[in-house]
Order: sequence, then C-alpha cells, then structure tokens
Amino acid sequence: MKKLVIRFELASCIIDPSDHSLRFTAANEHASPDNSVTLQPKFIEVLAYLASRYPEVVSREEIIEHVWDGNAYVGSKALTNAIWHLRQQLNPISDEPVIETVRKSGYRLLVEPKYNPADLVDDVNVLQQVQRQVDKLTIALKRSWISIFVLCVISLMTLAYHLYRDRIEMMQTQITRLSWGGEAERFPAVSPDGKWLVFGSRSHGQSYSLYLKDLSDFNSSPKRLTSNASREARAVWSQDGTVLYFPSEDKQSGQCIINHFTVATAKTVPLARCNSYMSALDISPNGGELAYIGFDSEYDIGGLYIFKLVEAGSKPVRLSCLVDCNYRDRDLAYSHDGKWLAIARRFGNISEDIFIRNRHTGEEMRLTEGLEDIRGITWHHDNQRVVFSTETSGVRNGFIIDINSKQTHALDIKGLSYPKFLDNSDALVFERHNKEYKIVYLPTHSTVPSAPFPLLQSGFSFRNPDYSTQTKRIVYVSNITGANELWTADHNGDNRRQLTTLNQRVAYPRWSHDGKDIAFLAPDAKGEGNVIHVLNLASQSLSILASPYIDHGRLNWSYDDASIFTSTKDGLSQFYLGKPQVRLISSVAVRLAHATSDNRLLFTREDRNGLWALSLAAPDKLTMLVPSQVFKENHNWTVTDNGIFFKANSVGYQQINYWDFTLKVIEPILRLPSSSLSSFGSMSFNEHQQQLLMTLKYSDRDVMMLKHKLLN
Repeated sequence: MKKLVIRFELASCIIDPSDHSLRFTAANEHASPDNSVTLQPKFIEVLAYLASRYPEVVSREEIIEHVWDGNAYVGSKALTNAIWHLRQQLNPISDEPVIETVRKSGYRLLVEPKYNPADLVDDVNVLQQVQRQVDKLTIALKRSWISIFVLCVISLMTLAYHLYRDRIEMMQTQITRLSWGGEAERFPAVSPDGKWLVFGSRSHGQSYSLYLKDLSDFNSSPKRLTSNASREARAVWSQDGTVLYFPSEDKQSGQCIINHFTVATAKTVPLARCNSYMSALDISPNGGELAYIGFDSEYDIGGLYIFKLVEAGSKPVRLSCLVDCNYRDRDLAYSHDGKWLAIARRFGNISEDIFIRNRHTGEEMRLTEGLEDIRGITWHHDNQRVVFSTETSGVRNGFIIDINSKQTHALDIKGLSYPKFLDNSDALVFERHNKEYKIVYLPTHSTVPSAPFPLLQSGFSFRNPDYSTQTKRIVYVSNITGANELWTADHNGDNRRQLTTLNQRVAYPRWSHDGKDIAFLAPDAKGEGNVIHVLNLASQSLSILASPYIDHGRLNWSYDDASIFTSTKDGLSQFYLGKPQVRLISSVAVRLAHATSDNRLLFTREDRNGLWALSLAAPDKLTMLVPSQVFKENHNWTVTDNGIFFKANSVGYQQINYWDFTLKVIEPILRLPSSSLSSFGSMSFNEHQQQLLMTLKYSDRDVMMLKHKLLN
C-alpha cells in the first residue's frame, strides 16, 4: 500500500470522500451549478480503493471484502452497479474508459491518481493514532461500570449479528441474470470456455431462431445465427466450442434436420432427421456421438437415437421402443464420464419420469415416480447426481437427485427450467420460466369490439373451463391448494367451491349434458398413464371407468350422457358408464371430439388439419366439416348451435374466429398477442350470457446463472 487516501484527483476531477463528491474543474452537464456530483458513499469507497492500488488489477472479491466486509450476496450486485455509475460520472474526464474490466481478474484504474501531500499520512502513523485512541477509550471504559455494560451489550449484539449473517451466508443462493429477453429466451447453453451463450429466442411473435451472446459484455446485443426460413430453439456445443449441433425445421416443408453448424464460418451440414425444432439433444463427453429425439417415418413415431459423429456415413441407431410402446422419450443428458444417459420418459399425457441408461450394457434404472412434466435434465460433475426441473400444478422448480439413494432435494428456485451445468463448474445456467393461467370471457353478442375480460384470476392459475347450461356453473382446474384440483364457480366467477382433493394432477374436466356428473383425467396408481374419473355432484362419489388402455385423450360425453368418448392408442373409443364395455368407433387418432344432438361427432384429428364429422350410426364415413386450409387447431375450439369458435395462429398474433355452419364462412372475432392461448388450452361457450370462455397464458422467460449450496 502506498499511503492512506484522504482526497485525490483524477485528471480534471477532484474526489473528496469526506462528502462523497466529485468536483470537476471543467464543465460537466451532469454536475450541479458548483460543478460537483454527489455519489453514494460505497461508490466513492470503491473508487478510492482502486486508486490506492493503482495501477494494479484488483479482484472483485478483494473489493467486496474491503468495501462490503466480504458480504458477497450484497456486494456482488452492488459492485457491478457501482462500477457502472462511476464510469458514467467519470466519462467527461477521459475519452477512454477510466475503469477497465479485466476478464476473470477484476478491475483496474487507468487514470493515475494524484494526492495532496498535506492530506496524506503514513499507514504506520495512522495505526499509531488509532491505537492511542483505543487506549484512551479502554481506560475510560475501565473507569465506568456503565460503559462496561454498554460495551458488553454492543459486543453481544455484534456477535449475534455476525452469527446471523454467517447462517445466512451458509444458506445463500446466487442467481445472476445473463439476459433480459422478457418472454421468449429458451434452452441456454454456455460454450466450454465460458465466453459465449447460445439460446433460442423470438421477437414480435416471429419464429424461434438461435442467438449468440458474449457473456463478457452484459450490455451487448445477441447475434442471430439462423435464418428466417427455418425454426431453431435448442443447441449443444462441441467439446472445443467451435461447432453447434441443433435441430432445424424448414418453414415451408416442415422437415426437421439435425445440423452441424460451424460458428466461425456459419457453414451448415445436415446430419439426421429429427422430430421437431425443439427436440432434445446432447453430445457425449468425448465428442464421439450425438443423442437426440428423432423420428421414424415408417412407423410415424418419435424416439431416442444415437448418431456416431466420428464415423463416415454413420446412420442413426434407435434406442427407444418402436412398436407397442406405452411411453415416449422426450429429453436426455449424458453423464460427464459418458457412462450414463439420463432420459425423461413420458407415460400417457399427464405423467413423466426420469430413467438412466447404462451406455455400455443398455440396462435402465428408474429414478423417479409419478412426476408430471419434466422440464430439462443435466448431470452434476460428480456423475452421481442429476439436476432436473419439473412442472407441478403449473409451477416449475428445480431438484437434485442422487442416483444411488434416489433421495431428492428441492433447489427452491421457482421457474427453473432446462438447467445445464457449465464446464468445470458447480454453477449452471437455466431458463427461468414463470407463467400463470387465467380464465377470461369474451362477449360474442356485442356490436362494439371487445377485449377478453378476466373471470378467474389471482396469484394462482385457473385453466380448462367448461360451462354447464343446466347448472349455470363453470368447472375448471386450479392450483390454489398447491395441486391441480377441480373447482366450480358461478358463471361470473363467484361462489367458488373445491370439488376434489386428490393431491395430484387433475386435467380436462367436462360436464355431462344434464349437469349431474363431471368427467376428468388423473394419473393412474403407478404414475405411468391416466384413468377416466367421473364425479357425481349429488352424492359426491368418485368412480373410475374400467379401461384396458394406459393412456386416454380428452373426454367428451355422449349426448345421452350414457357414455364418454376419448382417444386411445387404437383410435376413437367409447366407454360406457356402469359397464366394463369399450367400443372402438374409428381407428382415426382423435385430438378432441364433441357429440351433437343429431347423433354425430365433430372432432379434430392427429394426422391432418380441418374439423371433421362422423355419424355414430355409420362411423366409417368421415366428412370434413371445415376446410383444413382455414382450420388447423387441435384443442382450442368449441361448438354452438349454429357454428364453432376456434383459434387460428398467424405470424405475430393469434386470432379467434367463428365458422358459420350455414353460410360456411369465417368471421374474425378478435386478435390476441402471439402465444396468448396455449396449444393445449380449451374453450367453452356460455350460451346464456353469450360468452366465450378461454384460458389465457401469461409468461416470461429469462436466462439465469445459479450457484447453490446443494450443487457443490
């Protein structure tokens, strides 16, 4: 240390710590009339400390220790803020930056400080002065019992404070924002050297593309890597950080290809066919193979594939089941030693769990039981633990599980999705995704254009409304209790009442036409599929329909309420209440069906667009009711006496349309921002109030970095 700084100059600026001010000898537009600027005391302390160490590089940790007493939780963000403000205020004194950021080292003052000899004293003298003051204070305290008492109280309070702070430090979790995209930044991955962040994003309702961001400059704008002609959202880095592998979906043909992309030259080489542009993929630790979710065109089914990157002419090898499967592999991650492949496996449409597969023997072991939705998996560097995200009752959170004991601990990071560890670090990056669902209604009889009005909203999610003309009440799903349960309310949202206490994921409720029963789906006992439940409102009895199938699609009552239609692996099926009887109506895979009074079913299909109809008396004859060119929706549609309301997706927005059965024309009703209505949402029509009920989704996404005690 040179000398203890009291006051000093930087070029045309005088820094006076006594009043925390900067005084400029030249005019400064940010200064007061006396050409001075007052800053926060901590800002001046940071600047003074950098000046005392000129021209050395000072680490962030050292500055935090000196200025914030080592409190990294407060000091880390505060130091970044202080450096930014100091640069702004000192900008007039130099054309070059006054404070330099030295990557992975710290900060350095670039302008030599000048001191007034009269304001300086040697460190030794200062210590001697301080020691003399301490001696005097000690003598004074010894002469007074009151002073001793006060000193004891102060000491105890100080000790208690430090013990409290130590406890907080032990529990501390550090979350650092890496981007500020608002709604659409997804699937982050950091390059092996820690310099670059790649992620998927979209703006103004456009399609997803890949972007590259320089992590050394938070304020830098991300660089777009892929074109408007295709969709991309998810990528992994090669081991040397020169290549990205990602699925890409052509907008015109819809074909999805895994690409090899050289970052420096933007050269793209196609490798293999994939399932969608959001398909999961990962590269082995030795860089020799790529695991990804691909597609089998012959059997029309997705699955897990391995592609050898080091073998010329390599063909993908399928690891997933191909025929008569009761699951779908959806996500994956290699362990860092290459021994294991973690797999997120979907059973039915509301259950998902994690398995690990030994890459050498092919043996598999199940890690979890009865989860809802897996939202990303990654291996800890010790190869003994897996970090994953799961969405339970509409809320996402992170967990870490030991593969030997299968003990799971919550990270308690709300919104954590798609985590991925940095190379050689216990820190991970993740997509923070917070979302809520609100039930809204849209007046359809108004002559004045209207926006949707909130019907059910609070700090919880409300979704999947269905209106009963007999009871004049709405049934819906809400996570108010912490689990998705059935609730009911008046048509205006009043008189809410909880109907189920299953403490598991309840989905897609439907009223019977007479308003006496409600059918819905919930997981089976093994958590590997779902079963059809029927709740009788009068007796409050809950029954389960007998079924030979593991998975069932969305439900709809027959017009006489004697049976329920749903989709199974064999096609459109009819289940009878009170009878262990199942009738296969059609082999067509159906998304959603609606029974009409004239003994017909209106439905949407998995294999093609359009709204279709069949007569239950002659179910082999299928008729397209609304052309596929204008109707491409799966779930967001509902039937009225004279037509249907449905959602249509367009570039940059969504639109609510009405199709008139008689006129056979479309009437645009309302435009909404892109992604307002989930692709897995639902609609219902309140004919008494002439209101269309919908579920609106509110979400935001940002890329974050996490350091957590459980990740050590």
